[in-house]
Amino acid sequence: MRRITLALALGALALGTVGACGAQRATAPGAQDDTSLDDASAASADVSALTLSPVALLDQPVDGAHRAGDDAVYFVSRAGTIHRFVNDQLSNEPVLDISDLTEGEGERGLLGLAFSPDGSVAYLNYTNRSGDTVVASLNVAANGAFERGSLRTIITIEQPFRNHNAGDLVVEPNGMLLVPMGDGGSADDPLRVSLDDSSLLGKVLRVDAATGATTIIAKGLRNPWRVDLFDDRLWLADVGQNKWEEVSVLDSVSSRTANNIIDFGWSAYEANDRFNDDQSSASHTPPVLAYEHGENGCSVSGGAVAVSGSLRGRYVFADYCSGRVWSTPADITSTTSSNASLASRMTLHFDAVDSPAAIVRAHNDLYVLSLSGTIWRLNG
Repeated sequence: MRRITLALALGALALGTVGACGAQRATAPGAQDDTSLDDASAASADVSALTLSPVALLDQPVDGAHRAGDDAVYFVSRAGTIHRFVNDQLSNEPVLDISDLTEGEGERGLLGLAFSPDGSVAYLNYTNRSGDTVVASLNVAANGAFERGSLRTIITIEQPFRNHNAGDLVVEPNGMLLVPMGDGGSADDPLRVSLDDSSLLGKVLRVDAATGATTIIAKGLRNPWRVDLFDDRLWLADVGQNKWEEVSVLDSVSSRTANNIIDFGWSAYEANDRFNDDQSSASHTPPVLAYEHGENGCSVSGGAVAVSGSLRGRYVFADYCSGRVWSTPADITSTTSSNASLASRMTLHFDAVDSPAAIVRAHNDLYVLSLSGTIWRLNG
C-alpha cells in the first residue's frame, strides 16, 4: 500500500459527524491498488499514479465552488465563512462572514455554495439560529467581493430536529436552483415526511431564485448531504440509517416536473431493503450504489464527476467514517440488484483519508475536503 505524507500540520479544529452518529476520525490518507471489490468495475484508465496533495487548511471545510470568469475556488467553512483560493493560496480573510446568522456545529452551519451561470450572484444554503434551512442569495462583484448588504432570503424551511439538514445546492444552466432536503432528522423518519408530497423534507426541490417558487422533483431521501449535477444527472449521496449507505441518481433533471416526481424510497426502503413497513413506495427507484456499514464506513460523503485526468467520466465519492475514496462510471444506472452486489460497482482508490466531508469539482479539478481542516487536490 502506498502512503501519502501530509505536508501540512493539522490544527486542533472542531470535528463533528456528517449525517451519521458515532463516526470515528480517520488517520492519514493511503492509496490503494485501485481495484474494485470484485474487479468488475475497475477504472478504464491507468490510475496507479493517483495522489492527494494537501493545498490548504480551513476550519471545517464542507463545500467549494467556482464562478464564471474567475480563476478562484471559493471554499466554505461550516463555521459561517467563505474563503477565496487562487494560485494555490487560501485567503485568511473571508470574502463572506455570516457566522452571526448560523452555528457551525453538528450538522448545522453554512453548508452549501453555488453561483449563478454568469457568476454575478452567490447562493447559500445554511441553517439559521433557530436551526431552520435558509436558501439565500447575494451579489458578487466582478473582482470576487461578496456584497453582504445584498443578502436576501429566498426560502426558509422549518427543521423539526437538529440533524438531516442536507445542505448542498446546485444551479441548473437555466438559473434555477436544485436544493436537496433531508427528512428532518432524528432517526427512522419519525414524522414520515420523506414520502409525503405535502412536505418539503426528504425531497429534491427546484427553486426559482427570483420568486422562491418551489417544485418537488424527487422524494424518498433521508439525508442527501452532497450532490453533483453533471450531464443532466443529479448525483445524490444519501446518508443511510442502520445498515446501508447509498448513492442515487436523478436522471433527466431538466425535464422533471411536479407531474413526474422520482421516488427514491426512504423510509419504505433503505437502499433495496424494506425499512418502515407502514410506508409504501410502489415506484421505488433503487440506488446505483450501496455499501454496508462496516469496514467500508458508515456515512457516505459524496461526490462529483471527474472531467479530467485518469478518472475522467467517473463519479468520485468518499465515506466520512472509513476515509475510503471510490469511483464508479458516470454512465451507471439504477438497478434492483441486491445491495451487496451494488457495492461491487465501486472502485477503491484511497483508504483512511482524514474525515472526508465532501468531494467537489471546481475548474475541472477535484478537491477532497476534510472536516478536520485539510483540503486536498486529487491528482493523476
